[in-house]
Amino acid sequence: MTLADVPPGWQAKIGRFLEGIPPEKRVQLLSYGLVPNLWVCVVQHSPVTVVRLDNTELALEMELAGEIQVLSIREGLEDENSQ
Repeated sequence: MTLADVPPGWQAKIGRFLEGIPPEKRVQLLSYGLVPNLWVCVVQHSPVTVVRLDNTELALEMELAGEIQVLSIREGLEDENSQ
């Protein structure tokens, strides 16, 4: 399952970046705080995928969201990382 598959309103635990993401884009995502084992909240998928991590919303192209593997999902938009 990838970030693109997670319904809006659900949380996803980030797994790994798949092979379709170039190394420079991986570095950029990591610098934004999108790291493995982080819970993010999926806000929307149209026109782009928007995820909330901590107090930041990050917009991702749908193709990019499809290259980010998730380990698990659960319903709810609460910020799990602050607990």
